[in-house]
Amino acid sequence: MMAVALTLTLPLTARAAELEEIIVTAQKREQSLQDVSLAVTAVSADDLLRSNITSLENLQHRVPGVTFGNDFAFAKLFIRGVGLNSSFAGIDPSVALHVDGAVVAQAAAQFASLFDLERVEALRGPQGTLYGRNATGGSINLVTAKPTQTFGGYTNVSVGGSDLSYGLDSALSGPLTDSVLGRVAVHYQHHDGYGKHTGTGKDIDDLNVIGTRGHLQFKFGDGVDLLLSGEYAKEDDHTKSVHFIAPMFPNPPLPSLRATGLPNVSPHSRNAGGDFRPTFESETWAATATLTVRMSDAISFKSLTNYREFDDQLTQDFDVSDTVNGNFPPAPTSTTQLQAIGDDQFSQELQLIYDGDRLHGIAAAYYLNEAIDSLVLLGRDPVGQPARSRVIVPATLDVDAWALFTNFTYDLTKMFSIKAGARYSAEKRTMENHFAVASPVDPAAIYDPVRRASRDYSDFSPELGIELRPADAVMLYATYSEGFKSGTANLGERVPNLVNPETIQNVEAGLKSWLLKDSLMLNIAAFKYKVEDAQYDRTYAITAPPFYAARLENAATTDGKGVELETRWIATDHFKMSFAGTYYHIRFDKFLSQNPINPALFGPGGSTLPPEDLTGNRPRNTPDWTAEVSATYEWPLTSGASLALTGVVSSRDKQYYTEFNDEVTGQDGYTLYDANLLYTGAGGKFTLNFWGKNLSDEMIVSGIYVTSTARTITGTYLPPRTYGVTAGYKF
Repeated sequence: MMAVALTLTLPLTARAAELEEIIVTAQKREQSLQDVSLAVTAVSADDLLRSNITSLENLQHRVPGVTFGNDFAFAKLFIRGVGLNSSFAGIDPSVALHVDGAVVAQAAAQFASLFDLERVEALRGPQGTLYGRNATGGSINLVTAKPTQTFGGYTNVSVGGSDLSYGLDSALSGPLTDSVLGRVAVHYQHHDGYGKHTGTGKDIDDLNVIGTRGHLQFKFGDGVDLLLSGEYAKEDDHTKSVHFIAPMFPNPPLPSLRATGLPNVSPHSRNAGGDFRPTFESETWAATATLTVRMSDAISFKSLTNYREFDDQLTQDFDVSDTVNGNFPPAPTSTTQLQAIGDDQFSQELQLIYDGDRLHGIAAAYYLNEAIDSLVLLGRDPVGQPARSRVIVPATLDVDAWALFTNFTYDLTKMFSIKAGARYSAEKRTMENHFAVASPVDPAAIYDPVRRASRDYSDFSPELGIELRPADAVMLYATYSEGFKSGTANLGERVPNLVNPETIQNVEAGLKSWLLKDSLMLNIAAFKYKVEDAQYDRTYAITAPPFYAARLENAATTDGKGVELETRWIATDHFKMSFAGTYYHIRFDKFLSQNPINPALFGPGGSTLPPEDLTGNRPRNTPDWTAEVSATYEWPLTSGASLALTGVVSSRDKQYYTEFNDEVTGQDGYTLYDANLLYTGAGGKFTLNFWGKNLSDEMIVSGIYVTSTARTITGTYLPPRTYGVTAGYKF
């Protein structure tokens, strides 16, 4: 508001500056953002630093159509209402995450720290003819900063907040020899807990993350370039566990369905109980080799080889109370959990890129091998005495996938172009598990026989589009595309169940334009899609403890349509604004399922109740509308330094975290306010950034899970009000 008010005092003759052109590689070649005929948003490194955006969770309020939540330490990335609908290992995310073109295959590994990046690109809609790993919802691409021809670097130090946050980001880059360049970056972030564990009085929802990344770039001459990249990240804190929202049954139909932690719970609180203080640990190693050979002015060959290893472990108590449940032999009310995931993935992508006078595009081959290990323990002390757990679920999933894909654009004239692409995917998935469970009288969990299942999948996905340029600064486009997410299995199930693939058919039309002498960018995208055989975890009522069973199924058909608007406007040399908004109508067209919090399931005739018809309900994590406004006013100082004040307001409509759209499992619409004041010294080397986020201290639920084991509705929260200062120096 202050920035807007200041503009009213500017002389009417003030000249508007031109917007800076944004270069992206969303279509595997360098292009202006305004020349890319798909809905893509780019966020620069400067924007990330100015807004203190350090995670994908923070990014969701800057990118239209993106929502990010978590439960059970699984990242829930959604784009346009399409995302992950499970909280078990083995199910691919519907929104892919790429780091320099290499996919991060599992949702549990998608809690990426955003450090030393050149930019973030968010692509909306199905992606399969441009990227090795196909995705039905979209792709988030992290483009890291690369080695530079001249020596340089930076250091940013952050301190602030009542939660005692501090962090360090630093990078050093430059030539090592005439033909070898190097870059190394480090990232450390810490904050104290946003809440307390009521049993011990110690912090929860704290953060302790360290990461480092290194690049070595070898320039062999004659257009041959080899980039070797390595990355390491580790998190060790007490976050990602659930909080108590409400009991599943306020008036339980059976005494055994009473929430096991009552009355020793903290509803709708950042504090949480539990038999022990929850913990979360994760570790990632990754190595990538990117070989680029420029064969001519128009033809390039690229090889992208990646290996990534990820491990994590979450421990928590589902009843979220200080009531101790369960004993030995294991009792059916024991609610403590350990969940551990290990993932080793190898991928190889070969690309042939052509960028001629009229023809532009890519033809590529892709291979992925992935080995996923999952262990779930439910019991009195799953950490100290795992053998005494009442439920033990060790399981593995091996993935062997390959694909051929291509995407080309041909300029028939300067005004009119056609685009065509296609993808053929083939995958084999093999699952094995060894389920064990104890009854109240068993001295130990009794193992089932080892169960194995295997299945092959294949798919052909086309893409067709047109581009029309009626003027140099205006492009209209329309595209039809299809997407495919492989069938898979839920590694938490007792009996292996390999479901069918999830598919999407998407039509999109858009406008990209520069207006007002290149001082205004106006982009509009409209889409309509149908998702078929959507993969959902479904919970069924059973007559014996624990009264519920879960199963992954192709449960739903979803129809979606919507409009997205993005603008950036430089009103004068000193004032600029941006706006991003979405309006969606995304509903289930076909979905029948039992609601686990329906008490009638346990009353007379409950076993014969038909499933509820969810037609017309919204998918998870999908508000009908979102809006974000940002305004910046800059004051040049006589010393050559400058001050810039930025205010950001982001709002979104009500959203639900289960397909049943119950009020208790949703989040009402909300508005967040962020602001920062940036001082930039003369010459631009020194910066001092005073920032604040969620200034009105809203308490926003970011994910909800119905934990039938404890008869509780639990959830996670976005951060509260945070503030601080970041001092930076470039050299």
